[in-house]
Amino acid sequence: MPSHWSDEHAGFHPEIPNEARILDYLTGGKDHFAVDREAAEQALRIAPELRVAAMQSRRFLRRAVEALVAEGMRQFIDVGCGLPTPGSVHHILQETAPGSRLVCVDNDPVVAAHAASVVGIGGPSRIVMADMRDPDALMDDPVVTSVIDLDEPVGLVLHSVLAVIPEDDVADHIVQGLLARVAPGSHLLLAHAISDPDPETTARLAALYQENKTVRGARTRSNLRTAAEVEDLMRDLDLLPPGMVLLQQWRPGTAEPEPAPRSIHAIGGIGRKP
Repeated sequence: MPSHWSDEHAGFHPEIPNEARILDYLTGGKDHFAVDREAAEQALRIAPELRVAAMQSRRFLRRAVEALVAEGMRQFIDVGCGLPTPGSVHHILQETAPGSRLVCVDNDPVVAAHAASVVGIGGPSRIVMADMRDPDALMDDPVVTSVIDLDEPVGLVLHSVLAVIPEDDVADHIVQGLLARVAPGSHLLLAHAISDPDPETTARLAALYQENKTVRGARTRSNLRTAAEVEDLMRDLDLLPPGMVLLQQWRPGTAEPEPAPRSIHAIGGIGRKP
């Protein structure tokens, strides 16, 4: 069990901002509270490019999920799924691979309630309340085992969720614990904000998110992870081309190249379990 383990994340705290609802606000959604809007506006004063970065993250997710489908994945676990808004894994799979089996995982009751209303009860897609910091409990959940065949390859999705885990040992435990439970040939989609190349700005954001408790847990770092630290989370996987790169550089297709935000960067990619 990693250090700094606690139940601090469990339950609904209406006075505390939530990363999924902040993202909803930044991308023009309406499923958020005043506390989330306030947190987002505080973050925008530090880094006005956050809206652009959030939209680039959404577009990367679509391209990456489509790539997982092209790799033959037809069952998925979306860990830290967030709100089921257009552009979510659930919606992308409905468009690109209808009938795929999907388990959406979140530990926020509001997020889970919204997801349940869209994903529904029964059928090939389900929502489960679970804490990703305990990957064995997550993978042993009856909802997961009723939908996902762990003897067959699985598409694991950790999209922009590990940045809210400040403890490095816990983040590594999550990734390695999930990978240990899925079959060879499974794929991990990972996206993560990074501190380079503007550590001063991202340090201010990290401090804000921990002060307002969007990020909870022991403050074992004063900034986001670096690109090298994020890449290390994928160390045992075979990376699909082009590897772990800036989100807007990951298989951008024929669209016009997107400008890189000056201060807010995130990298992402897909790795295959040998």
